[in-house]
Amino acid sequence: MGDDLQFKPVQHSVKLTDEAWAATLERAELESTTASEICERLLKHYLALEEKPSRYLPPSGVTRRKRSVYVTRPVWAAARAQKVQEQRSVSAILEQLLRGYLGLDLGRPVDKAPDR
Repeated sequence: MGDDLQFKPVQHSVKLTDEAWAATLERAELESTTASEICERLLKHYLALEEKPSRYLPPSGVTRRKRSVYVTRPVWAAARAQKVQEQRSVSAILEQLLRGYLGLDLGRPVDKAPDR
């Protein structure tokens, strides 16, 4: 039974912009899914990429609010490990993924950190 719990989505807090969150909720309705399932799917895809895309800072002047997403433990653990490697929060990673997926303005590009 312990393995089953590992794959049960667990609530996590992320800070996302109103624009990205509203568009995610709308997209979830169109896809007959949930915003959390979209977030998990995007994180899984991103984490599986051998070469990560360029980083972006959200457009200036946007504020983020705390949102709850339900993501499985393995995906969340991998996202937390990635956040350490990229030196940015899971929220920042997810915001960029959602903006790209939803066709929203990504903001301005940030130079990639040099490989160590």
